[in-house]
Amino acid sequence: MRTSVMLCAALGGFLFGYDTSVINAALFQMKDHFGFDEHSWQYALIVAIAIAGAFVGAFASGFISAAFGRRPCIGVADVLFIVGSVLMAAAPNVAVVLVARVIVGLAIGISSATIPVYLAEVTSPKNRGATIVLNTLFLTGAQLVASGFMAIMVIFTGKNVGWRIAIGVGAVPAIVQLFCLLFFLPESPRWLLARGSPDRAKDVADRFDVDLCEWQEGDEIPTVSIDYRPLFARDMRFRVILSCALQIIQQFSGINTIMYYSSVILSDAGFRDEKMPVILSIPLAAMNAIFTVVAIFTIDRFGRRPMLLLSVFGCFALLLIIAVIGYFLGKQIPYTVGGWLFLALLAVFLAFYAPGIGCIPWVVMGEIFPTHLRTSAASVATMANWASNVLVSQVFPILMGAIGVGGTFTIIAGLMAFGCAFTYFFAVETKGLTLEQIDNMFRKRAGLPPRMHEAGEEEGGSGSRYREGDLDLLGNDNNSDDDDDSSNGNQMEVAVKKTTKAQEPAPAVVERSEKVQATTSSTETEATTREEAPPAAAAAPAPESAAEKSAEVPSLPPPQEQQPLQREEVAAAEAKKLAA
Repeated sequence: MRTSVMLCAALGGFLFGYDTSVINAALFQMKDHFGFDEHSWQYALIVAIAIAGAFVGAFASGFISAAFGRRPCIGVADVLFIVGSVLMAAAPNVAVVLVARVIVGLAIGISSATIPVYLAEVTSPKNRGATIVLNTLFLTGAQLVASGFMAIMVIFTGKNVGWRIAIGVGAVPAIVQLFCLLFFLPESPRWLLARGSPDRAKDVADRFDVDLCEWQEGDEIPTVSIDYRPLFARDMRFRVILSCALQIIQQFSGINTIMYYSSVILSDAGFRDEKMPVILSIPLAAMNAIFTVVAIFTIDRFGRRPMLLLSVFGCFALLLIIAVIGYFLGKQIPYTVGGWLFLALLAVFLAFYAPGIGCIPWVVMGEIFPTHLRTSAASVATMANWASNVLVSQVFPILMGAIGVGGTFTIIAGLMAFGCAFTYFFAVETKGLTLEQIDNMFRKRAGLPPRMHEAGEEEGGSGSRYREGDLDLLGNDNNSDDDDDSSNGNQMEVAVKKTTKAQEPAPAVVERSEKVQATTSSTETEATTREEAPPAAAAAPAPESAAEKSAEVPSLPPPQEQQPLQREEVAAAEAKKLAA
């Protein structure tokens, strides 16, 4: 059940990847049909306008997800993708293509912001990274499928038919995901809990075979809302900067210039045959998909930070080499050799990109924010991704026409140098931590005290800390006027236990007190006996008299010490009744 749900959810990544790759090859045929070349503003606009739509979709996803849930948000994206794909496949002119691209862009933006959050919220810490990478694997797998399918269309169909069929087929995975959404995909348990449905949250967690180990007694359960103001709070600023910066670095690596324009790059690098650039985009997509699979097995083993560092420094080195080759292309390096050399270098670049900067920004985005801000924060980070994406994709074909391959990749390498520096100094490790432990890690970094669940995690480790009784407490909390009653009740019980324990005298003190009382009683008895009997006879009954006297008149604590203890015992009893 859990595996099927994860696969259905990750289909959103397939939609994203399919569009990215199919438009690359489709534009190569579209330009001849509609009468523009690959360095024109129309070519760039068809790519960029979808990315602009994705920016708006990412912003809108925060409101939809917070108000209606993660599940309806994914459904809206599916419907938009179906409409946009069908409209673009039937487009009679460039204007209709642009409208369809906006609709598809909205769908991609909503999906890309929501699905990593959804996957993070329904997964246990030990395999959360791999599960979120599954979304990226579907993305890269879709790019491979789209490249292969488009190559078949180019070879076996006419120019005006192949790209239409390939784009129209993009609606199929959206239909499949919509079907799964109606019958299989449950709502996120965290969203249900925050919206006051603890019983449904527990039911979903049971269906997913995931322990609700990241909540416990006393945890604050804030409501989910879309509000961007808390993102400027002291403990949130660095998280927002980190998440947005990683998304920007991902785009500044030039990945989507390769995926959107690989046909143009390979054509300029020496492959002049019209079909060859489209066909040769298949091995590039295959490299991206293969090394995304590598990330599934490495991200939770080696961690986020080491994989990021290896990725960004490797990409930087490859971009520099590509830039140098680009300067000598057609001069010292013949075009025929240069084309194959370019293909090999781009493949190695993707081998460094895919398991690191290609997927980890989405993982980090899904896990470093608290539940009540996760949708708004993911919305902002995804908007940063799409804003930088539209900038790079809009400018890239113009730069290629103006300064060539060498100059263009030199600029991209310079941007990647910034990414290397930022990652080295600011990337953090979150491997194996619960979402709440990650939250406290950033709170400590900001100089703030941990939330309530920190104590429980330190004592109990990362095991299951949220039991059936805790859910009952949350259920009672829904019927009270104060949202923090259960939290306050649990805190009171802990405080009462600590206070009662502190007020109880230590065993050594009790023993010493009893000895003093026994000695005093013995002295008084001896004095009385001396007056009534000879000294020799008085010595024997003294211990017996002392014991009897101690038994008859027990030592009681003074009233001022006894009364607080009674009050605390009553409070403890009342707290236990509330917990029951």
